[in-house]
Amino acid sequence: MRSVVLGAALVAFMTAPTLTHLASVGRLDTNDGRFSIWNVAWVAHAMLDPAAHVFDANIFAPHRGTLAYSELNLVAGVLGLPWYAATGDPLAAHNGAVFVALCLAFVLMSQLVRRLTGSEGAGLVAATAFTFCPYMSARTAHVQLLLIFVFPLVMIAFHHFAARPGPVRGALVGGALAIAALACGYYGIFAGCLLGLVALVAARGSWRYWGGLGVAAAVTAGLVLPVFMSYQQARLASGATPEVRPLSGAYAANLSAWLTSGAFAHEWWLPALAAWQPWKEVLFPGGVLVVLAAMGLQAARRDGRVRPLVVLYGLVAVVAFWASFGPDAGLYRVMHAVIPGMTMLRAPARLGILVVFALAVIAGVAVARLEVRWRALPAILVVLLVAELGVRTPEWGWPSWPLRERPPLDEAYVRLATLPRGTLLEFPFPYVSSDFHNHAQWMFWSAYHWQPLVNGYSDLIPPDFYDIALPINAFPSAESFALARARHVRYVLWHIDRYDEAGRAVLADRLGPFAPYLRPIVKTPDTWLYEIVGWPS
Repeated sequence: MRSVVLGAALVAFMTAPTLTHLASVGRLDTNDGRFSIWNVAWVAHAMLDPAAHVFDANIFAPHRGTLAYSELNLVAGVLGLPWYAATGDPLAAHNGAVFVALCLAFVLMSQLVRRLTGSEGAGLVAATAFTFCPYMSARTAHVQLLLIFVFPLVMIAFHHFAARPGPVRGALVGGALAIAALACGYYGIFAGCLLGLVALVAARGSWRYWGGLGVAAAVTAGLVLPVFMSYQQARLASGATPEVRPLSGAYAANLSAWLTSGAFAHEWWLPALAAWQPWKEVLFPGGVLVVLAAMGLQAARRDGRVRPLVVLYGLVAVVAFWASFGPDAGLYRVMHAVIPGMTMLRAPARLGILVVFALAVIAGVAVARLEVRWRALPAILVVLLVAELGVRTPEWGWPSWPLRERPPLDEAYVRLATLPRGTLLEFPFPYVSSDFHNHAQWMFWSAYHWQPLVNGYSDLIPPDFYDIALPINAFPSAESFALARARHVRYVLWHIDRYDEAGRAVLADRLGPFAPYLRPIVKTPDTWLYEIVGWPS
């Protein structure tokens, strides 16, 4: 119970204003952040609306199965579901999901280390170091990468199984791994690698052990494969060529990444670090955690009782650290060749979270030993970790996350939420492929009305989207009307404030000849919303 209360309080404090401004802030300064908010809100909305199908997201109309064009984020959507049901707000759904996910990470990590060390204080220290590590505050725009609770979840299930192997406990391991796979593709594969490594190190010649692991594999496959098959079928139905992820070190860690942090306490060394070697990722585990982990390693040299545990998690840290440097370091190249699913990944550096996870367990060993002499030490260490790992932003001060206030909801979006269902075409319509990510801004705002969109952005882009992207910008014209009719467009929205004076004049000239086919619904200095009421021959 103490871990739940402390975890919730620390998450609310360290990620401010995520909870205090639940329905008004988000990573609205990046398209990845907007995409994540839309994604979580769509899954929650589809689960509450009997007429919606979760895979048939409201983008790239009239295509279906469009949620599968990128990561599904089903688990994040489930975590955001109660918040969305209570508020109907996409930002509340996303921020609520993040809050719950981080609370789960704190509680599960605390319980894992408490189980392994017998110390509640050690669990609270390890949970603080893990949940608020610099890796996390650098990934606030990617909701799936915030679901790190899956690692302690899988390892709790494994240690429970290893203590008394059997089919029932094996099934629990499989269920935990399935949750990891459905939470985040990267973390599902990483958790599978983690589980495989520790299962081999802890292997025994018992049929109950290996049979239980077989049950775990079967349960994972039974839960994940149906979703994965639907995911693959939807992607193939798009007509797009499946993206091939070649072996590349473009998103691998370098040495400076392991010293880089966005925490306020670490800002002072970033200029010198950048001058030495520009970093590719943010992976510094934190100074307090590194010191405590070193003390845990030292404890293993002296105490044979904790040595197997420290060796096990030390091996995890070494393997993950080595692999994070990508194919040039060798190990990741082997993993890419032999581990199923690794070919779908492109960012080896994300293995860094496993290093932090393993170091936190080892640090817990040190804290458990030191706590015997200094009972207040865990509380002091939690305070030190909070002081070290807090992030400062100009908008919110210290500690806070880099969130932005949502602008007022435009009148056009308010009206769209009340209008009959119909496909919406929104302008400007980015037409250069390198600018397609800017469609995410219209995706975000669509979460306030849920009308189908011709616009869209994802990892996979259907071929006909490339074909229409440029000519549809001529709307209204004879050709663009035909494109709109083929996509069953009913509403057209122009963000007039995005056009210069010449652009507005051109648009006004175009509208004249097609006025009989377009009924104005909203006309403000910022937006023009029209309904198509007829089609020119």
